[in-house]
Amino acid sequence: MSVLAKILEIPIQNIVRPSKEKNYQNELKLAADFQQTVLPEIVEVDYLDIALTYKPYDLVSGDVYDFMLNREKELAIFIGDATGHGISAALMTMMVHIAIDSLTPNLATDKSIRKLNQLISSRNTGRSVTSVLFRIKPDGLMNVTHAGHPSLIVVPKDNSELVSFKEAGCPLGLFIDEPVKYIEETYQLKSGDKIIAYTDGLTEWRNELKEAYGLDRLLETIKNNRSIDCDNLVQAIYNDAELFSNHQLNSDDLTILISEYK
Repeated sequence: MSVLAKILEIPIQNIVRPSKEKNYQNELKLAADFQQTVLPEIVEVDYLDIALTYKPYDLVSGDVYDFMLNREKELAIFIGDATGHGISAALMTMMVHIAIDSLTPNLATDKSIRKLNQLISSRNTGRSVTSVLFRIKPDGLMNVTHAGHPSLIVVPKDNSELVSFKEAGCPLGLFIDEPVKYIEETYQLKSGDKIIAYTDGLTEWRNELKEAYGLDRLLETIKNNRSIDCDNLVQAIYNDAELFSNHQLNSDDLTILISEYK
């Protein structure tokens, strides 16, 4: 079911504007309920295991994820991070979901990202969304396009070096004329390879000394736990970041998605 269809199914009493007596926290709770309604379920395919953790900074989140499955059983996965926090960032995620629903499922990842950028930029919101879109075919061929987002990390089953991608692109929504070209990269997955996508709420989680968890420690944690399954690897990464922070509250939304090609 599309995001727009889900929105239309919500009872009107759940989306009307709160009365003047309602405080901001009540409005935020209403927005959170609304956002939860359109969060997609993980799409299951027989050649991938997928695990996900999604931790909003507040009641609502500026992180966004979505899935697209085409007739050839190729699964595309989108991860994004809207600028800012609160209701305004959450509204950007709604815009992203609706824009993704308008995409052709077979469109190449660079063309899909380009189309999303045009749709979001045309609204002149003054806000942007970093993102990565990757599509995996049943034979393991992966196509990926980044839009100002942290690189996907591929964890090879054979214990060889972790793989990242070079083409960064530009965040969605900033420039409709695309000053930095969106470029599709490819990688051939082998059975047992894992793909890690995350938002920068992970690497920017800080401890009491204001030190960030950082990419280097993330990569080390991945290497030390590369052989465990997706669910446990997600938890190991989250636990290590929380340990590093000395249980300081994160100041950003955090999403980690790990998939393993089977």
